[in-house]
This record gives sequence, C-alpha cells and structure tokens, in this order.
Amino acid sequence: MTGGLAQSGGALLRSARRALFPPIDRTKLRFRGGWFALPIYLVVISMYPLSLQHADWVEISSQFWWIAIAGVLAGTLLGNGQIRFMRAVLAGGTLGMLMITLSTTFASTGGAAFRDKLTHLAILVNNWITQVLAGEAASDPTVFVLFLGASVWCATFVGSFVLARSGRIWDAVIFNGACLVINVSVALTNLYPDLIVFTLAVLVLLVRIHIVNLQERWTRQNIVPSGEMDWRILRGGLTWTAVLVIMSLVTPRVGAAEVLNGAWSTFEGPYHSVEAEWQRFFAGVSGPSRLRGVSFSDSIRLGQAPNLGDRVVMTVEAPSGHFWRAVTYDFYTGAGWRTTESDKADKITLPTADREAFQARFDIIVPHSNILFGANEPQKVDVPYQFYTGSDKTYSTSLHALNRSQAAGTYTVTSLVSTADKQTLRKAAATYPDYIKAKYLQLPSTLPPRVKSLAHSLLDNIPNAYDKAETLENFLRSPPYSYSPQVKATPPGKDPIEYFLFDLRQDFCEYFASAMVVMLREAGVPARLVEGFTTGTYDSASNAYVVKEQDAHAWVEVYFPQYGWIEFEPTPSQPPFPRVDSSAASGTDSGDGSASGDSSSNPNDPTGRINRAEDQLNQDDSSGGFSGDSVVAAVRSLDPRPALAFLGFLLLLLVLAVVRFNWRFRNYGPIESAWGKTRLLASYVGHPPHPSQTTYEFASSLGTAIPETQDPVQSLAEARVVERYSAQGADDDLRDAAETAWHQAASAMVGLLPGRVLRIITHLWR
Repeated sequence: MTGGLAQSGGALLRSARRALFPPIDRTKLRFRGGWFALPIYLVVISMYPLSLQHADWVEISSQFWWIAIAGVLAGTLLGNGQIRFMRAVLAGGTLGMLMITLSTTFASTGGAAFRDKLTHLAILVNNWITQVLAGEAASDPTVFVLFLGASVWCATFVGSFVLARSGRIWDAVIFNGACLVINVSVALTNLYPDLIVFTLAVLVLLVRIHIVNLQERWTRQNIVPSGEMDWRILRGGLTWTAVLVIMSLVTPRVGAAEVLNGAWSTFEGPYHSVEAEWQRFFAGVSGPSRLRGVSFSDSIRLGQAPNLGDRVVMTVEAPSGHFWRAVTYDFYTGAGWRTTESDKADKITLPTADREAFQARFDIIVPHSNILFGANEPQKVDVPYQFYTGSDKTYSTSLHALNRSQAAGTYTVTSLVSTADKQTLRKAAATYPDYIKAKYLQLPSTLPPRVKSLAHSLLDNIPNAYDKAETLENFLRSPPYSYSPQVKATPPGKDPIEYFLFDLRQDFCEYFASAMVVMLREAGVPARLVEGFTTGTYDSASNAYVVKEQDAHAWVEVYFPQYGWIEFEPTPSQPPFPRVDSSAASGTDSGDGSASGDSSSNPNDPTGRINRAEDQLNQDDSSGGFSGDSVVAAVRSLDPRPALAFLGFLLLLLVLAVVRFNWRFRNYGPIESAWGKTRLLASYVGHPPHPSQTTYEFASSLGTAIPETQDPVQSLAEARVVERYSAQGADDDLRDAAETAWHQAASAMVGLLPGRVLRIITHLWR
C-alpha cells in the first residue's frame, strides 16, 4: 500500500513537472548570434550588476553577479522550452524570489544558523513595511538589497527569455541599459567607464545580430555572398561604433544648455519630492545626492552633502540683518524631515504680541522654484502670493509666488518679527492647541532610547519652555560639539540624531537643528526645523546684504502660545538670536533649573551629560550580531499590520482563484459545468482523469481513491450520461441534483488540497 502511494505520488510529481516545465527543444538551444556573440552578450548583461558593485551602495553586493548568472540561465532554459508564456513568467518570478531571498540570506554577516538568518530577514522586511506605512524613514538597507537583486534578476531574466523565445535582442539591451543608466546617474562614484563598455558591447552585438539576420535572408533567397562579406560588415560596424563612442565623449555637454536648464527647473520640484520619498524608503543606504546647491524641497534627508559654492543667489535690502526663511518642516521621519502642512491661503492671522513689522527687498539672482523668502513670519508681499499654512491659518510654513517668474525677480516682503524678551517668553502659557501638539510633538517610534534619555536628563528639571529651549541651545553650542561644513553620512542602520549626539559630535547645521527639535519634542515642547539663508555679507556700496549659496542654513523655531514661532540658533558657527533678558537686569529668578546650583542641570557640561545618559541606559555602543534569543524577542515585538496585510493579500488571491476556477466553465450547462469542475478539482488533489476513461470509469476510480466522493460523483456521472445520451435529456430536478452532488464532492476534495500542497513542497525541499 505504501509503495503504491509512493509510486502514485512520484508519477503525479513527474506529470506536474512535465506540465510546468515541458521538455526543451534541444535544436533551439543555441544563442542567436552564435558562439562569437555569446561572450559579448554576457558582457552586456554583466555590466549592470558589476556597476552596482562599483557604486558600493551596500556592504553586501557580490551576490548580484550570481543573481545575474542565474537569471540568464533561467531565462534561456524557459525561453527555449515549450512552456506557455504566463507559466514562464510565473516560474521566472518564483525562481527569482527564491534566488534573491537565499542569496541575500547567505550573504548576511554573522555566524547564526540559516533558519535564524532567514527569520531575521523576515523581521527586517516586516519592520521596513511598518516604518514606511507609518510615514517614517526606514533605516535598514536590507530591503534595498532585495530591491537591487530583483532589478538584476528582472533585467537578466527578461532579456534572456525574450532573446531565446523570439530572437529580439533589443529587449535585453533596453532593459539592462535603462537600469545601468539610472545607477550611473545617481551613484556618487564615477561609473562612466561601465556605461562606455556597455555601449561598445551593445553596438558590437547589434552588428553581429544584423550579420546573422542577413545570412538567414541570403540563405532563403539562395544568395551566396563572398567569403569576406561577414568581415566587411563587422569591420564597418566596429568602425562606426568607435566613431559614435568618441563623439559622445568629445562633443559639448548639452546638459549645460540654457534651454535644458530651464526645462529642468520646471521638473526640479517634483523630482526632489520623488527623490526625497525614495530616500525615506531607503534611508539606510549611503550616498548623498549629486545635485549641487540647495533646493528647499518638501523633504530633506540628514547626511546629504549640499555641495554649496560661493555663487551669489540674491541680494537683500533691509534695515538690519536677519535670517531669510524659505521653508519649515514639521514631520521627522527618523532620517530626515518632511513638510505635511499643505493648506493654501491668501491671508493668515499672525500673532501680534511683542512683534514689529520688518520690511526687506529681495533681488533674486538664482531662483528656487516659486519660493519667496522672508524674515521669521512673513505677512504680505508686493507680488501675487500664497501662504502654505496649517489648518488654523495662524502661521505659515512657506510663502510662494503665484507666478514663478515673479519669484525670480525683485519683490518686497513685510514680516512680523518677534521682539519678546526672555522673561516674557518664560511666562508664556504652557497649554498648546491640539493642532500644534499633533503636528509639532510628532516623533517616530524608532527614536533611540539614548536620545530620549539625554533629552530628559537635560530638561526634566526645567520649569518652562523657554529655558528648556535655551538650555538645549547652549548645550549644542558648547564643546565637544562643533560645526563642520563637511557633511558626513550616517552609517547604515544608525539613527542620525543618535550618531551625531554620541559619536560624531561635529557636522553641518541640519544635524544641530534636528537634534534640538527632536529633544525639545521629546520634552513636550513644540518645535520645527527651518531652512533658508543666513544674513549674508553686508555690501556698503550697494547698501544690501549679499547672500551666497554657502550661506544656506538650518535653524530652529519653538512655539509659544500668544507669541507664535520664536527663533533659536543651536549651531556654534552662527551667533545666537539677540534677546533681552529683563530678569537679569531686575535681579529676579528666571526659573532656570541651571540657576539652582544643581550641577546635574548644568548645560555647559555636555560631555558629562552624555556620559550620564549612557550610564543610565547601560548600553554598549558596539554593534553586535544577532542570536536566537534576540530573534525570539524581536518576533514577539513585531507589528502585526504587515502580517495582516499579507494575509489579506493571500485571501484576495484565493478569491481570484475561485473566480477563475468557476469562470472556466461559464459557457457550460449546469451538469457539464459540475462534471468539469469535479474532474479539474480531482486533478488538483492528485487524481487526474485518464483520457481513455469513460464517465462511469472515472467516477468509480475517484470514488475508490476518495471514498467520501463515491455517492455524489456516481450521481453526477449518471446525470451526465442521461443528459448526453438519452433522447429526452436531463430535467430540472436532475440538474439540481447534479449541482448538489458537485457541492458534496467538492467539500470532500477541498479538504485534501492543503495536505497535497504540503506533500509537494516537502518532496521538492528534500
């Protein structure tokens, strides 16, 4: 009995294998261009994975080459086989997922068992999905590695499959070329040699394929060319290939043309938005943007080098120097900032308590989209404008010209600048509107405990928001923190704020401002990040401030009820905003916790504060691997939403499969439909009908194999025989009985499907 079942299972597996992977036509198992073109084609499809390794996006990238080789083999074999197109696509996708998953798992570091590595990979993917759905930045690069592996597999498999199936070389060239061009365009390192080699190989390959096509045409037309004809064509093709490549290197760069620069400026804003969202998905991937200058887009990523030069961007005529605001950011992703307040208004109601009008005339030399600059809180402009604001319209996040050309000319902005002194701000109410708390106390769930601990150790004993802000400002302006114009990217898997506060301790202004905003929010004080330009250099000849690219800056604004957004400067390279301290003149107590004599609240001892925060957490800075216990702990803390989404996807697939199953028999009558469904479902559970079997013979064999189906299948067989072979045919009662019999048989067979699938998987795994 056991031997019979084993033989039956083996025969079933062989039939399934023949159905899924029909025999390969060995007469077609050859490369289109012959042996001469095969190595050239291998160079073409190898350049993209090699370019990924040269770009050094991630630490583990050597597996891309093996994925490419596997993709070529799978595409060639399936393309030469007799398998249907859709089955080939499904088989290629399945093989690709297995290859990418296994190669990434084996390439991961650590000495854990394979099962633990695979579980760890699933946890990382789950965490990535959770962070992306929550609008946060995903700092682990594992999903990016999977994405690159998928792109390599698609490029090589699709090209090889189409080339083997239809002989079209352009599919492989275009797909691989597009992936290569994108990688060369965004990589930090110079990858143009990769593109040159790819171009040369493609042109030579196209010449060779053209020769093969000519030879086939000559054969059909009984034309016998001279022996040197192939060489002449190849020589001419190689010559023109060299000419084209040399011309591409020596001709002027059309990207520098003014017309194209104008076209780029139109798409610059949407491009930066897409780029920033992409960087949020893969925040753990090293490599800042290659774009020069500043863009003031809706999103920024910490660690990007802005490549600032000394080009003059604008001149400002104003009664005194100030910071010129461009945009503000409210949403911290864990790796950068986004602005989510996109309500538009022609007028806003700004707080007027302790504020005065400040007028500045801007002469823009290098426009930044349609952004209008202003001091602190802009109120009105002498050109048509629109505020981007919050839902209550009591403040603005940015100011935009309705006409882009007017943002590139000269305009005058009137702002309301705060004149509140320190004592006034200390006495400000601590009750914040709900919309302010919802937007400006937001923090990601991935904020490291060390950052939280440092914020609380600095600010918990300070009674008011102003002194908390000033304490943090002084803390970041004191040694060991220092400003550096050289931006350093955060290592993969590291939180940028934690890396700056505890390891780096010197960097660009965005790090200082971000650290202050994040720690203020952790302490319950609403704050936001601001980007724009510093005052610039005063030019007495023109009586104006000259602002250059290198004056781009980031600072902090803290919200105080009735007084609005107040500016703070945590970066040591810039002087703090001047603010009168009336309490010092009158000798009154400011309420600052640092004045109480408690050394633990002294903001001028950053090193001691950092050490105490680390001691409090008992954390080891070294990045270790993962163990079985850590995997178990991580599994327990998993967010169930991605798993539920995956289950929902499986449920959707099940519904579609049922619909497809029934759709196949839509043109049949009730009895024939029930009989066809029974035969098909029997095949799925491992009891397919034999072509030579009659209706009763199949019913008998199925009833013997699955006793629960014996009576309903027998009734169904009798109904089919009556309908097909009797003179009067089947009546309505017989049709209803056939429907009932089908449902009974289906109930018995559906329960066998999971075990059937499990046995097939187990057998294949062995």
